[in-house]
Amino acid sequence: MKSTFLSIAVAFAALTCQAQNTVNNFKVNVKVTQGIEDAGYLVQVFDKNQSQRKFLDKITVTDKRTSFETHIDEPLVGDLTAIFPDGTVCTACVRFPFVPGEQVDVKVKNGTFELSGTKFYQQWADADDLEENARKYYKKSETDSIILNYLKNHADDEGCVMRYWQYTVLPRQTILSIIPETMRNGRFKHFFDTYKPQASAAYIPATPITQESEIIIPESEINNGKVLDRLNPTQKSQMQLMGEAIKINMETIKNLYEVLEDDCPEGISEPIFDQISERNKEMDKQIQDGLKMLKSMKVTDKELQQIYGVILELYANQDEGFSEWFKTHGMSKSAKKARKNINKLMEKYVQEGLKAKIKG
Repeated sequence: MKSTFLSIAVAFAALTCQAQNTVNNFKVNVKVTQGIEDAGYLVQVFDKNQSQRKFLDKITVTDKRTSFETHIDEPLVGDLTAIFPDGTVCTACVRFPFVPGEQVDVKVKNGTFELSGTKFYQQWADADDLEENARKYYKKSETDSIILNYLKNHADDEGCVMRYWQYTVLPRQTILSIIPETMRNGRFKHFFDTYKPQASAAYIPATPITQESEIIIPESEINNGKVLDRLNPTQKSQMQLMGEAIKINMETIKNLYEVLEDDCPEGISEPIFDQISERNKEMDKQIQDGLKMLKSMKVTDKELQQIYGVILELYANQDEGFSEWFKTHGMSKSAKKARKNINKLMEKYVQEGLKAKIKG
């Protein structure tokens, strides 16, 4: 009888362990749409520090579908990389958190990956849709504010927070300042703990920003209030939105350079340089809109010269960062393009600043 009870206890313990393992299982379901000929996918996962990547499996597509399941104890960043019919491996991948107890449904179409699934991945998909629609239907100067407000309203949604965190949609320091302590100390705690803001080669100068307008204005003009005194309530609101968008772009660019400094995995630096180029283009448009508004308020030429000095310092620091990067890593196509864009912007603002100086 004692032996029987012991056997039951062992069996119960095994079942309990199995149930716990199932709870912590992570599953991927992949559906390949018509016209996409992926033969399979490599499944890989990073360690907690995202410094080393481990191969998990090679899964084969059959009748346009495939799946993968594994046990993990905590969320880790992983990726899927397509294998073509001739056996070659795609140079790009889709990267996202692998979360215990969750199932992600991946739809592959037109060379893109759409994620949905259980609660975490549905929140991820909703945040992704919001960003896509904001960038598609709104002016670039409004996009970041729309995304920021969405995050503030969904700061308790793990999928939303991690979607914007993983792809640096907003500066990570901004995200940390918004999410509640329950999120900060939840199951994604190690993601937040391993993030360490650092001095970057692309340092963004800490120019004083007024809490009221959040637009870049030289310190002397903040102190005597000449610029702010010219703003009516509507103008102050417009400047606040514009200033917030510029600030977010500045911090995002800085974070992108920090990723490059952290010895990012092979093949990742090119899309990061593309993002840097795109962000600088967006910021240029925002700065132009801001200058146009300031000029309509009849700012003095001296004030304009001070503002142009701040703008040039921003781009000059980026250019210096590129010089350091090229010494170690050489000049890739995307990096050359990003630097060329920065040099063009510098030249443009030098000329504009000179015109303001001559006029003054």
